[in-house]
Amino acid sequence: MKIIYCHHAERDVDPRKLRSQDDDLTDNGIKDAELVSELLANQKINAIYTSTFYRCKKTAQIINRTLNIPIVEEERFNEVGSVEGEEWKNALQRNIDAIVNIQEKFNDDATILCITSGINLSAFVCWNLKLKPNKDFPFMGASNCSPITFYAPSLIEFRERKFFRGLNVLKEKKNKDYKIVAPTKGELKSAILFELKAKTEQMEMFTNKLRREEYLSKLGQLERAQDLGEVETKKYLSNRLAIDIMQLIKDYCLCEEIPFDSVRTETALKLNEEQCIKNIVTYTERLFYLDINIQETLMLIYSTLVSYINYNDLIYNDIERTCVIVEEEEGSYYNGKYLYKLR
Repeated sequence: MKIIYCHHAERDVDPRKLRSQDDDLTDNGIKDAELVSELLANQKINAIYTSTFYRCKKTAQIINRTLNIPIVEEERFNEVGSVEGEEWKNALQRNIDAIVNIQEKFNDDATILCITSGINLSAFVCWNLKLKPNKDFPFMGASNCSPITFYAPSLIEFRERKFFRGLNVLKEKKNKDYKIVAPTKGELKSAILFELKAKTEQMEMFTNKLRREEYLSKLGQLERAQDLGEVETKKYLSNRLAIDIMQLIKDYCLCEEIPFDSVRTETALKLNEEQCIKNIVTYTERLFYLDINIQETLMLIYSTLVSYINYNDLIYNDIERTCVIVEEEEGSYYNGKYLYKLR
C-alpha cells in the first residue's frame, strides 16, 4: 500500500489577526494545489483523507478537480495543539492510529492521499519506520503542497539472507509459520532505491583519500589495501561498486517491469570522475520523485556508470559478465527466491 502525505497549500494569514483554523489559501497556494493536481493526475489514487481544517479541506478539493475521488475528513489528522492539553507525542500517535485504520480499510495495491499540516509529517515517518513517538524523536516540517510517498511497512518481521553474489543483502520476510514469503513490490523498490543511494554515497566517500581509509575500515579491507597500494585499491573499489550499481539497476528494472535492454547502453559521456559521481547522485535522487520518466532516468544512470567505468580504466565486459541474470534457474524476487548469482 502507498500513502502520499501532502502538506496543505500556502495559508493566507492576516498579520493583524491571530491565526485561525478557518484561514483561507493564498492565490499562490491555489496555484500550487492545481499543480499538485496535475502531478497526481496519472496516479491511481483511491481516496483523499484530510484534516478538518479549512486550509486542508480546500487544498483537497482543488487537487480533487482532476482526480474525482472520495474525500474523507479525518479529525485525527488535525495538527498538534488542536486538542487542549494534549502532549505532542499523543497527537502524533492519534495520527498514526488514523493511518493504521486507513490501511485496514484498503487492499495492498491501494494509494491514499493524506492532506494535513507540516508537523504531522513526523507521525507519517514514525508510522513508516514502525517507531513509537518519544521525546527524542524530532519534529519534521514540510514545505507547502509537497507530496511525499511512503510505502506501508510490513506487518511481519524480516530476516536477512545474502545474494549468491555476496555483495548486497536483500531482506526476505518470514511469517508466523516460518515460511518464506515474497516482499511486496513497494518494499523491493524502496530497498533497492535506498541501497543504490548508499552505493553512490560510498562512491563519493572513497574518492577522497582521507575518507577512503574510513570506508575501507568499514569493509574490513584496510590491511589488504595497504598491501595493494593506492592505485590498485582505488581500482578494486571502483570495480566493486560498478558491479553493485549495475546490479541494482537491473533489480529496479525488474521491479518496474522495464526491459533491461531498453536501459542498457555502452554510450559513454566524456566526464571526469567528479562529474560522473555528481550525475549518478542527481539521477538517483530523481527516482524518488513521483513525476519521473523512470526508464529514461535509469538509462542516464547506466550511461554515467559506463563513463565512470571508462574513466577508471575498468573493463566493462568483465563487469557486465559478472552481472548475469539467472531468472530461469533461480526464480524471481516475487517468488521469494534469488535472482542473481556470480559466475
